[in-house]
Amino acid sequence: MSLEIHVCWRGEFSPSRAELQKTLESAGFEAEVLHDFVGSYGYWPIDLSGLKTGVEVYFDHNVPNLREIYPVLAGAVGDRDKAVTFTFGGDPAECGVAFALAAAIAQMTDAVIYDPQSAEVVSTVDAISTAKLFFKDAREQGYRAREDEEQN
Repeated sequence: MSLEIHVCWRGEFSPSRAELQKTLESAGFEAEVLHDFVGSYGYWPIDLSGLKTGVEVYFDHNVPNLREIYPVLAGAVGDRDKAVTFTFGGDPAECGVAFALAAAIAQMTDAVIYDPQSAEVVSTVDAISTAKLFFKDAREQGYRAREDEEQN
């Protein structure tokens, strides 16, 4: 089963790895951003809160379509015209990554975070708290650690 989090902002957004890492760290997450965020597609690995994990990243700049599908998001999105969707499985580490990245983007851009599973707009503070709970669960219950290819 796949789950999603949508994050909508206005204008261009091109954070460097260092900027994204600094924002994640300021939110209380130990982070190592391994790859550029902008231009990513599909699985995006990241080391976050001591866990080797990741999340699927899909940039979707068709915000009018998201408004049409999700009425609650439509009421909150205002003039935000860009979006990214984080897709993840039931693994708690992946869930944590999605919420942590959503919170970081919201801090950097005044974005709206939307959780279609609960049909709710999520505040940045709540996204950070939720991510921390998922990371705690991942450490306590186990998670599927990302297996990196050997680098020669």
